[in-house]
Amino acid sequence: MKREVIIVGHGRSEGQVHTLCQQLDLSIVGSASSGAAGLELIETYAEAPAMIMVCASLPDMDIADWLLALSMSECRAAVVVCDLACVRLRDTVMLLASSLGLPVCVAAGVPTLESLQAALAEVARQLAQEAPARRGPHLLLPQPDAVDIRSGLLRGEFELYYQPKISLTDRGLRGVEALLRWNHPRHGLLSPASFLHQAEEGGLVDLLTMTVLQMALDDCQAWSAQGLRVPVSVNLSPLALTNVHLAAQIIDTVGKSGVPPSRIAFEITEYSEIDDLATALHTLLKLRLQGHRLSLDDYGAGHASVLQLSRIPFSEMKIDKRLVHGAWKRPHLDPLLRQAIGSARELGIVSVAEGIECWDDWLFMRSLGCDLAQGYLIARPMPAAQLPGWRLDRRQWRKSCNDIKKAA
Repeated sequence: MKREVIIVGHGRSEGQVHTLCQQLDLSIVGSASSGAAGLELIETYAEAPAMIMVCASLPDMDIADWLLALSMSECRAAVVVCDLACVRLRDTVMLLASSLGLPVCVAAGVPTLESLQAALAEVARQLAQEAPARRGPHLLLPQPDAVDIRSGLLRGEFELYYQPKISLTDRGLRGVEALLRWNHPRHGLLSPASFLHQAEEGGLVDLLTMTVLQMALDDCQAWSAQGLRVPVSVNLSPLALTNVHLAAQIIDTVGKSGVPPSRIAFEITEYSEIDDLATALHTLLKLRLQGHRLSLDDYGAGHASVLQLSRIPFSEMKIDKRLVHGAWKRPHLDPLLRQAIGSARELGIVSVAEGIECWDDWLFMRSLGCDLAQGYLIARPMPAAQLPGWRLDRRQWRKSCNDIKKAA
């Protein structure tokens, strides 16, 4: 990481940051004593420095306005906001910067050698994650239309990838989530971000839903032949729940497959209100009575989480990854997550932490009493054929972890 830095600040905080940057062997290429002067200074550089250290207590504007103004410039330097004592304010500052399109923003407390060293380490980590996306020209996602999607479905170009969910206590495999992928003949492997909206707009939700369900059932049968019997979660779009015939179609398809209904769960996203509540409740109740489990997906990030829990007989609640990943270093999330997990336990609902990407995530969510974990630390989504082999490898991984725990 380059070491050039601009300092934007005022009074004692600016002086502290200046001294600490020198101690950290950062090259100070410019400084300004107000927010406006800092923005003007940044515009004078043909190539922005690696970082901008900005004090939250600017004399002429607050940090929210300053970040907004910076986002309108051409500057894409990493930003370190100093002198924010409140952890919740620091968290919101970083979220605002990300929402404004600033590539890297780290907020720190009172300027000390330790706080700035931690901020620099976080900047380096984020820059390392950003690096692959910065290589080469930016490519827009392909946008196939509804005709292409229908043709792809009829030609069998779609397949399912599966991401495991494992126990946070004994690390055993408890289920997998089915994630749709399209092996497009021109664009390669596409995620739903490239085609789901067009499919919904083009009236293909029912066809997509039943195609995914049939593929999941086929994979369940193939796994059973290899001795693997694992519950599979299939996503249901809120639009699918407006189809009065959906429950009957699902029950008939599952019945013909021979796969027990208890092995097929349905995940319902809570990003939007359900338009036809009566039809949706009728459908979901019939599926639950049939023996299917229901999962509330992305809990905490969408529409009326508690309201959804109160009216739909869910058996699982998946906590949104934006609340889970990094929660161990965001103290204000502790009571919110405890409340969600406690509510699930009181209701007899299994809690799942999405977005487990590091051991700190794992340990923190386990300490809160969460039941299951899903995320890149455990496994990335994989083709169906890889799951039985992954499970065998995971058994060895679980044994190794238990051996380490005993040795400790």
